[in-house]
Amino acid sequence: MNKSKTQDNLTVEWNQINWRKAERLTFKLQKRIYRASERGDVKAVRKLQKTLINSWSSKVLAVRRVTQDNTGK
Repeated sequence: MNKSKTQDNLTVEWNQINWRKAERLTFKLQKRIYRASERGDVKAVRKLQKTLINSWSSKVLAVRRVTQDNTGK
């Protein structure tokens, strides 16, 4: 069994996830990436992209988008 570094092997129930908070955190990171790219800071963009990819909030939102929002498509 693999231990998650970010969640310390905690199980979160799907209906107990604070979706608004997850969306806000993900959007904040996306906005920071946009701002860094506008100023031409490639190093910051790559670092923030890596942070976004490893973000628990963005992963959960991606799973929700695939499993619930895209049903039947």
